[in-house]
Amino acid sequence: MEIYLKPLALFLVTLGALFLLRSLAAARVLLKDEFGNPRGWQMLFLFIILFLLGYLGYGMTLLSRPIESIDLVIATVFCGGGLFVVLVVRMSVRTVQHVHHMRALERHHALHDSLTHLPNRRLLMERIEQIIGAAQTQEKSLAILLLDLNRFKEVNDTLGHHCGDQLLVALAPRILSAISATDAVARLGGDEFGFVLENVNVDQACNICKRILEVVDQPFMIEGHGISIGGSVGIAMYPQHGAEAQLLIQHADVAMYEAKRHGQGYAVYAAEQDQYSLNRLKVVTSLRDRALFEQLAIYYQPKISLKDGRVCGLEALLRWQHPTLGEIAPENFIPVAERAGVMRQITLWVFENVIEQMETWQKSGVLLQVAVNLSMRNLGDENLPQDINKILEAHTIAPFLVTLEVTESGMMINPKLAQEILIKLNALGLPSSIDDFGSGYSSLAYLKSLPATEIKIDKSFVLNMTHDESDAVIVHSTIVMAHNMGYRVVAEGVENAEILELLQVLGCDVAQGFYFSQAMPAQQVMGWVQQHNQNHLRYARAI
Repeated sequence: MEIYLKPLALFLVTLGALFLLRSLAAARVLLKDEFGNPRGWQMLFLFIILFLLGYLGYGMTLLSRPIESIDLVIATVFCGGGLFVVLVVRMSVRTVQHVHHMRALERHHALHDSLTHLPNRRLLMERIEQIIGAAQTQEKSLAILLLDLNRFKEVNDTLGHHCGDQLLVALAPRILSAISATDAVARLGGDEFGFVLENVNVDQACNICKRILEVVDQPFMIEGHGISIGGSVGIAMYPQHGAEAQLLIQHADVAMYEAKRHGQGYAVYAAEQDQYSLNRLKVVTSLRDRALFEQLAIYYQPKISLKDGRVCGLEALLRWQHPTLGEIAPENFIPVAERAGVMRQITLWVFENVIEQMETWQKSGVLLQVAVNLSMRNLGDENLPQDINKILEAHTIAPFLVTLEVTESGMMINPKLAQEILIKLNALGLPSSIDDFGSGYSSLAYLKSLPATEIKIDKSFVLNMTHDESDAVIVHSTIVMAHNMGYRVVAEGVENAEILELLQVLGCDVAQGFYFSQAMPAQQVMGWVQQHNQNHLRYARAI
């Protein structure tokens, strides 16, 4: 019997040792894991070596002495132990490799545009800073280009955002073909692209601009439509036009608007460019100044219920009184703030100040719903729900009293992310309103999936509805459709009694506009509301 037991026991011990050797090879991968616990993997590697030595020692004893039945049991346990170790180590290796893959995937998603798969603004800024760091010691030049498409909005407005997305996807390989492999291009957002060109002078940068514009100018075929868009490019050179990445981007942006304004294709940044660009640069610079929030103010425009004529809410509107440029309209600085990356701070400042003002009114016994506008940048900020929740938790205002107004076009930049953010905000108790409805071309199916309770008809339709039958039909159709979908309807741009009367006939719920009042400072609101409500019946819908 021993004749058969000894070879079998030796085979089992040897097989277990081979399993341990295999696990050692796999464990070497774990030793290289930079994200894990290196001491833990080192200890595991050491234990496997000790186990292997134990297996070899036990195998040697089997060769030098008579074998017993218990030795076969021990050898079987050794074999199973080796198999267990190799399985555990291989599973650990696969887990580590999966973690590395997910990290790489997450970094790729964080640094690349999901539509065109080009690098995004964050990665471009990292690249610029790296090149500037190297250029400072090697005395190399650097060109930053900013490309903005000229007629991209027309494509979205005419054919819909899905066609605009297809155009951007088709554009990406074209602009890549216009630059060298050592240069970089990124989609900064919307229809804006940034380029980093290493070791080029101004003339070379201009020649590359011409190549970029040539490929942009070539017609696109989107869903059977031939589309020509064109573009404008701004150029900023390092170190002539700035020594920091953000400053170079700002100067390239100024030059790009200079090129767009004059229709010249491309322009090189120059400090002596006309007052328009200089003022715009002042705006960009002031947006990053600590004194910005001392210059901002929030005004409130009333919303009137057409059912009873009373004030049913307010819209918070941002105003900026610049110390040298005077009053700057929101449409002139909000897009700049979005590009400069400071829209998040401005939005949170507005939100917190509105909440504090509402608390002041609440102490006086007045509770009114207030609408706060979110920009398209806010709808791409995954941290926005968390930031707003912190503000809500620090105050006593009920969330349902604060309506978040989002533009239809702003949601279309990244519909999926915008929807996720609005759903999270709605979970906090904040209702949403779709502003400027009708100015974009989003699908009703998409709008229905949003957690919105209100639609605001774009004032471009309301202003002329008493003189333009087409506008009146659009407004009426929108009201009927919105009511059928469960939305409340607000009409903005009500500037005379004729418009108000027609809106009442068409069944609109709420009106807003200069006919009632312009936006006013917070200290005037309560007095105006009381005075208006005393004569509310003149604005009520006839029953």
